[in-house]
Amino acid sequence: MQSTTEIKIRNYHIDHFGHVNHARYLEFLEEARWQYLEKNRLLEPIHRIEAFHVVSKVAIKYLHPVRLGDILRIETKIDGRSSKCFWVDQMAYIKVSEKTAIEAAVTNDFIDAQGRSRVIDGEMLRIWPDLSSTALKKRDDHNPA
Repeated sequence: MQSTTEIKIRNYHIDHFGHVNHARYLEFLEEARWQYLEKNRLLEPIHRIEAFHVVSKVAIKYLHPVRLGDILRIETKIDGRSSKCFWVDQMAYIKVSEKTAIEAAVTNDFIDAQGRSRVIDGEMLRIWPDLSSTALKKRDDHNPA
């Protein structure tokens, strides 16, 4: 499953250089991931089994500036997983020109209600089918790249 989120760039998103500041993209990417979870109805069932995912790493390539009035289209999809974490691929495009603004790779770890690391088990895979897709890249927990 893939999710698309659109964000209109407003004056409070812009820095004194006239474009979106790099730190603001973290908020945009987070919003897109939450929309992915909501659209795919994953929040309640995954939390019911006391599985919580937390961002442990974000890598962003900044490719093209985004300016006031632009509409940013963010595509979010699961890219791969290991036994304890999964990777989200996020691409952001400027809607009118279709220029790629950023590429992001986000690592998410699962934890339980006490904050301990949690293995991706059969129950999680049943609730969240994207994590069990055969199209996903399987990686070692210690060497995600």
